[in-house]
Amino acid sequence: MYNHHGPSIRSGNWTSRFDLTGVSWNDTRTATAISRNHVVMAAHYIRPTTVPLIFHDRSGGRHIRTLTQVQTLTSVGDIAVGRLNEPLPAGVAHYPLASPQDAAVMRLALVTDQTMTVSLHRIGRVSAGRVMLGYDPNIPKTYNRNLVSGDSGNPAFVISGSGLRLLTTFSTGGPGTGPFYGEPAISAAVAQTMARLP
Repeated sequence: MYNHHGPSIRSGNWTSRFDLTGVSWNDTRTATAISRNHVVMAAHYIRPTTVPLIFHDRSGGRHIRTLTQVQTLTSVGDIAVGRLNEPLPAGVAHYPLASPQDAAVMRLALVTDQTMTVSLHRIGRVSAGRVMLGYDPNIPKTYNRNLVSGDSGNPAFVISGSGLRLLTTFSTGGPGTGPFYGEPAISAAVAQTMARLP
């Protein structure tokens, strides 16, 4: 059972092979690590600087950080980049952004939500810097989620080798829609913002 007040051992179910230690779920305004020093969130659902970000490593160890600065990137998408007060330790993951090649239609996506559940959706289409997910009728419905209010900012990933790449952070509900981090203009804006935040 998740416990943001202390050690928290992750579930041993089918999701345990995926390293989700870089997602901070102690508040519904979810933040996802993209470096040891930076996180991304939905620009319309930003974690306040007064609310800590809590990460748990694979052994359940708790790591608390705060946001020192946040910059929105609404010119390219529903994205905010935050700077952490100190780097995350090696035991907490951070995720590379997806590449343009990662957005093949019908590619499997790991979808997360505010209940810390992982679901399986498919990429429906990518257009104008946004990725739209869909449900696959061949995947049992127990592995689908209907995203709702409060799920904004939760990440979806594609599997790359033995790791995960950040596909999107959600802006809207249903099967999920959000900015496509593999869009060159978006990935460049994120990188520039990370470099600007001291």
